[in-house]
Amino acid sequence: MGIRIGVDGGGSKTEVVALDSTGKILCSQLNPSSNYHVVGRTQAVNNIVNGIRDALKEGSLEGIGISLAGIDTAEDWNIMANGLRDELLKLEEVRGLSFRDIPIVMENDAFGALMSVRGRFFGNVLAVGTGTVALGVNDEGKVFRIGGWGHLIGDQGSGYDIGRKALAAMVASCDGYGPKSILESIVSNHLQLKQVREIVDWLNQAERTNKDIAALVPIVVEAARNQDAVAEAIFAQAGRDLGLVTRALLRKTQGIDLGLVGGITHIWEFIEPTFLLTIYEEFSNLQLLQPSYQPSVGAALLSEISQVRHIEI
Repeated sequence: MGIRIGVDGGGSKTEVVALDSTGKILCSQLNPSSNYHVVGRTQAVNNIVNGIRDALKEGSLEGIGISLAGIDTAEDWNIMANGLRDELLKLEEVRGLSFRDIPIVMENDAFGALMSVRGRFFGNVLAVGTGTVALGVNDEGKVFRIGGWGHLIGDQGSGYDIGRKALAAMVASCDGYGPKSILESIVSNHLQLKQVREIVDWLNQAERTNKDIAALVPIVVEAARNQDAVAEAIFAQAGRDLGLVTRALLRKTQGIDLGLVGGITHIWEFIEPTFLLTIYEEFSNLQLLQPSYQPSVGAALLSEISQVRHIEI
């Protein structure tokens, strides 16, 4: 039986699936992070290859699609491609198989997100998690990417952006140069701070990551549900920012639909009004789509696409 393997790798986990020819999931495995910026190349590659090794038990391999967070530049791609090539060659020897005529593709996780919407390399997707990126493919097969610039100069409307603004609102409320907000108390309690000023120590801990900041989004949701004006304003701005990212993409692709993938679904009720208002100023006929598949399945389907980058074994 022929199978395709999909790898969806992020900053906290890596999901690996094997699909049969009908698209049925034969097996699914969760491994630790495969974002090499988070865990280093060696660990990232091992977490991917371990999943591939186990998935190979399901049948004869027809393709591997790898969709990874952290693959944002040509250097990123080369670093991971070289590491994966070396480990897959070792796997060839151990398992007595050959990857040489098998399509093995690798792209940023936005590509797997796009494929998860309809199972086709076409259309538009807005992927919002710790970061923000929008990806689209037009009628001619041309690929456009908006965002994905990282938290220092981009990622507007993302989980990190919302969490950072919650922390900024907390200290502004504490010092009095901003409006009073219940974020001051509930963020402090959540992080077990005895006083607000301890946030400096919390932020400067060596193990602190962007995901820790993004993990504050549920706290902002709690504040918004309690009608905290500051929390509501944070979500309203996130909606506007994500709307602007989407508009920039739609201008390039001339698309009329958009798939929503990632954590955006968990905050949709709070950002929907400003997001749609911003979109409809320019694209009043936009259709919103929910993904048809999970991202790891989208990654597996990506192995059938010729326009993406292939790892030559």
